[in-house]
Amino acid sequence: MTRRTTKLAGFAGAAATLLATTALPTTASAEELRFAIGWPPNTNASNSFNTFGEVLSAETGGEMTAKVYPLSLLNFLESTSGVRDGIADLTTILLPYFLSDFPVSNFGTELAALTDLVVEDGDRVGIVYAGAYMEWAMLNCPECMGEFSKNNSVFLGGGSSTRYHLICNKEVNTLEQLQGARIRAGGAWWARWASAMGATPVSMSINETFEGLSQGVLDCSASSNPELFNFGFIDVAEFVTTGAPGSQFPSATAVLNKDVWLEASDEEKTALLKAGAALGAAITYVYIEESQNGVAEAEKRGIPVKQAGPELMKKSRAHTEADASTAVANYTEKFGLQEGEAKVAKMKELIEKWDGLTKDIAGEEALAELYFTEIQSKLDLSSYGQ
Repeated sequence: MTRRTTKLAGFAGAAATLLATTALPTTASAEELRFAIGWPPNTNASNSFNTFGEVLSAETGGEMTAKVYPLSLLNFLESTSGVRDGIADLTTILLPYFLSDFPVSNFGTELAALTDLVVEDGDRVGIVYAGAYMEWAMLNCPECMGEFSKNNSVFLGGGSSTRYHLICNKEVNTLEQLQGARIRAGGAWWARWASAMGATPVSMSINETFEGLSQGVLDCSASSNPELFNFGFIDVAEFVTTGAPGSQFPSATAVLNKDVWLEASDEEKTALLKAGAALGAAITYVYIEESQNGVAEAEKRGIPVKQAGPELMKKSRAHTEADASTAVANYTEKFGLQEGEAKVAKMKELIEKWDGLTKDIAGEEALAELYFTEIQSKLDLSSYGQ
């Protein structure tokens, strides 16, 4: 079978071997991969995806590149089928949107709230959990990688949002005010949290949430503060409650079509993985910056930004401490999860590890190098993504 990447001239030795053994054109040209994402264009989140192409180009001497298509080729709900079917070469998959396709991978995302019990800084939780989740999924969860393979895709790297708060069109700051409130829940963890607090969870795509808030279909969205900008929530927000519900949203930020992966040389695969690690660091840092900017802009516009009331915080933390066992029971019953408690224990171990590794991290490039060194560089290229 002719490889798409045989057009590449990135590594002289590999190219010479290919030219000697196959009938190929003598003129080489760069391979441009299509990276379709669900973020709107001209946002810092979508712009951060240029990092993937920059690193990929640098690592392959310009012979493999990536062009980003923000909210055009695919939206978030189309991502899994889009990369599976080759509509795009790369995409970001928000795993909770595809629970039946990625049950074990999703189980790991539901453990993100455990970071809140270790890391106080609501912005740094993303740095810690992105590392913990990638190591958990890529190096310790063969079932997770099998789920990607079944969907004709390969997980290259992930990032994470900052801590989730309540972005509301009215004041919702106390346990009493939460009773019956309609809360957009982007995943099962937040749905369970809303129900435990006496609120009503509403399942809705992030791309539909602005309209839900503006029309009063929702009272609040459980979201990270950067969504004030990324999806325009700041134009309909009337109140922001920090500290609750907590947790964060890790994503499979860089997911590659499996056919493209299998056609790649080991050098190209390494470049793709380095680009995946760099993107994970880039978008995680973007979320930190935008979290801080979002709060500042909300306050500038006179939108109250207040810590959740003490009773709400107490009940929310108790829910976080107990919920991992609930998740194990749910996933065991619905999806036949194996060794759930052991998976939780491993995640707790990795959160502690990554809390220590990243306490003094000095910027995005250092974080990208740390992610790659500790995670992607340890993958066996002869078997990964098969």
